[in-house]
Amino acid sequence: MTARQHGAPDPLRPYRAGYWFGGFNGLTWMMGLGTPMVLLTEQLGGSTFQVGLASSFVLLLFPIQVLATAALPRFGYQRQMVFGWSVRALFLLVPLSLAWLAPEVPSPWMPNAVVASVFGLCTFRAFGVAAHIPWFAAILPDASRGRFFATDNAITSAVGVGTLFGCAVLFARLPAYDAFRVAYCIAVTGSTLAVVNLLRLPAGPPAPRSPVAQMAGHTLRLCFQSGLFRQYLIVTLLWLVGTAPIPAFAAYYLKVEAGIESSRIFAYTGVQFVGQIVGAWGIRQWIDRLSIRRFFQTASAIAIVVAILWLGILESDGRYAAMLWLSYVLFGVAVGLFQAAHFTYLPELSEPDTRPVTIAIFGAVTGLLSGLAPMLWGLWLRTEGEVPGIDVEVFTFFFGATIGMAAIGIALLDTLPDTRTARLRG
Repeated sequence: MTARQHGAPDPLRPYRAGYWFGGFNGLTWMMGLGTPMVLLTEQLGGSTFQVGLASSFVLLLFPIQVLATAALPRFGYQRQMVFGWSVRALFLLVPLSLAWLAPEVPSPWMPNAVVASVFGLCTFRAFGVAAHIPWFAAILPDASRGRFFATDNAITSAVGVGTLFGCAVLFARLPAYDAFRVAYCIAVTGSTLAVVNLLRLPAGPPAPRSPVAQMAGHTLRLCFQSGLFRQYLIVTLLWLVGTAPIPAFAAYYLKVEAGIESSRIFAYTGVQFVGQIVGAWGIRQWIDRLSIRRFFQTASAIAIVVAILWLGILESDGRYAAMLWLSYVLFGVAVGLFQAAHFTYLPELSEPDTRPVTIAIFGAVTGLLSGLAPMLWGLWLRTEGEVPGIDVEVFTFFFGATIGMAAIGIALLDTLPDTRTARLRG
């Protein structure tokens, strides 16, 4: 029996502010980097390349996280994350200002301004996120870490559902620019409250020093020497390259090619987060007990089903709403499973004294390599001509590639060691 079944206090009770942080942070994430950003860029005349570029920044700028680990001993986990999250909120004022301008004929610089604001937001996010997983791994009870991240993912997804269905109502009842104003005001509020809840968490132990001068050699050794780091790096890259571009380009396709109204696209995306709740909440009692590789493999198998559904959607020109609803739900389940397992497993890549730099290097390498994917796909997917569009034949090839990468990932995961589960059982 667990401690909770015996009536003992929940060991995660002192860290519930982390759940509140995840929830309020979700408001910022959904608006600043999700469907509203895609639709605002499209509203201002942006192309698939600009959408892909903006979507890639959150990954491409992860190398900043490596350099940011050098500041951790000086700032501490809590102060560095609070600083990064506070400054990044300022960049939400750019799309909010553009929505306030409400141009009938947008100038060419306007979608570029949205892209630039996402760049700034992601830059300071990378600086702050250098503290995130090392900080939480240092303060959370090891035996409950998986349950915390699974619960956190479910809560964040629940916020996403409410936010996106709220956006669906906004865009159905208000003119587009009015809806964007409300959406970005919500994002700024969420960012502020996220910082407040970071301040409520324990500061944690002092952060270990980061050997920045030896970082290049250390990175090469981790990436090219046979071992756990390289194995999990390959698995994660296959997942990110195959799935990370789906939400942005799916929303763009549905708006531009299938002619589906923005409010309905928000509803589809909201259903995706219902799926994430199902995926993350459904495994929260099992993730600290069963082999973690099974959760990764299940997520990859579901991604294959999602890609097959999208091939049918593209063949039907988006006419079959049932396939769209199902694809978004299943994609959410896959993301919920993978994210909960990923954040649980990531601290296992190194010992505590080298954990911040190892996690930062992992994030930088996966971010840089997989972050190129949305940008390059965006270049390939865009159509020629004055009116922006998406090449459906190339989009079909993309989902075929997703199936192939997910299948390879499932095979590689079968030998992924799970020292954490063995340690907890022992």
